[in-house]
Amino acid sequence: MIYFRNISLSFLDKQLFDQINWTIHPKSRIGLVGDNGTGKTTLFRAILDQVHPDSGFIDIPDRKQKKIGYLPQDLVELEATGLIEYLRRKSGIAGLEDDIRSLEEQISQTKPNTHAYSELTRRYADATAEFSARDGYAFEARAKQILKGFGFRENDFIKTCDSFSGGWKMRILLTSILLARPDIMLLDEPTNHLDT
Repeated sequence: MIYFRNISLSFLDKQLFDQINWTIHPKSRIGLVGDNGTGKTTLFRAILDQVHPDSGFIDIPDRKQKKIGYLPQDLVELEATGLIEYLRRKSGIAGLEDDIRSLEEQISQTKPNTHAYSELTRRYADATAEFSARDGYAFEARAKQILKGFGFRENDFIKTCDSFSGGWKMRILLTSILLARPDIMLLDEPTNHLDT
């Protein structure tokens, strides 16, 4: 759920929102339609806590536990990293793998039957459970499946992200969001650049 309560927000002397109240329910799919400059991106940025309303508030229960995937309307530059590795990092799977390896190393150097050992093994169990829950063991196959759905070919998987054109970069970003499995997805003009 996302609750908008009495939201008023101005931008550059233009009133974008005036006392709006709105509730977005779980599993909702909503499209915001409007002319340029009417506040669609600003609303997303308010949900992301990047801008703050002049009055009112936005409430997302358990916000700290929620993952929000955001696709900006403007194309962002991608680094010269291999496509699959980029998706691994962007989705958080690479970070989890690093954490698991680090914990394994620490556990191997810690005396059993100590508080430190118990704490490390608990953290290790949590990390491996999250890795499994996020389908980490099948990550690469899932990534390739989604990429193929967006029109990528097998030989694209070995290319670096910066070598793709704007439309293909947008597809990479969309793939990274899907792989992260966010609780909330905000797609700001997701078809921008797709024809380039």
